[in-house]
Amino acid sequence: MKTPDTVRIQKLISHYGYTSRRKSEDLIREGRVHVNGHKIKELGLKVPKNALIEIDGCIINREVPFIYLLLNKPEGYLCSKRDPLKKRKLIYDLLDEKYNKYGVFSVGRLDYMSEGLILLTNDGSFANKITHPSNNIPKRYEVCTNRKIPYNLIAMWRDGIYIKGEKYRIVDFIKLDSKQVSITLNEGKNREIRRLFEHIHLKVVKLKRVAIGPLELDDTPVGKIRHLTNDEIKLLIGEKKLKADGCSD
Repeated sequence: MKTPDTVRIQKLISHYGYTSRRKSEDLIREGRVHVNGHKIKELGLKVPKNALIEIDGCIINREVPFIYLLLNKPEGYLCSKRDPLKKRKLIYDLLDEKYNKYGVFSVGRLDYMSEGLILLTNDGSFANKITHPSNNIPKRYEVCTNRKIPYNLIAMWRDGIYIKGEKYRIVDFIKLDSKQVSITLNEGKNREIRRLFEHIHLKVVKLKRVAIGPLELDDTPVGKIRHLTNDEIKLLIGEKKLKADGCSD
């Protein structure tokens, strides 16, 4: 009889010797359990055997190797494990099954029609350090619009503007040509760049993320991944103790 690929979360916690199944249920109710970087509050949830489990920020199944990947995301892919419309492609479809078995997830998101650099990992602590606004890790995007860009208005975005009561602010910009600009953000709210351009009646026809902090997209082909090096991980979060997994494609 084939062993199932998923196990109830409290059974898995008990299996690794952290505590009993009953105590595990209390930990789940209290929101202290994370699986692949996401807080779990559903009792009896079935998760992959190789999922990364953290309790109070501590990894309890250390034999699962840390994975750190760079993906050059194509347009027309969701940064989601599931599509509610059930007809769109997912970035996880681009990965070898071995990475999905190790529970990798996207570090932040790019919207459906955006492309470029996105990170994937199964290290919740790493993901939090990259995405948390207090760490101010800049993200750089190249934007192409349908008409000439009024750069005098773009310059005002550095001081921040309000759109429907919400403040949007860029770090800086570089003019590439009359219809293309490089924009750097710190926070990266949902559809932030598209909303900024919509506010000045311009349509974004292409949006590509080219850098996260010191990490640049480089020549990774569209739709392909590569492993981050140890040096790149240290540059991103400044911690020597993290070590990239050694498995290769």
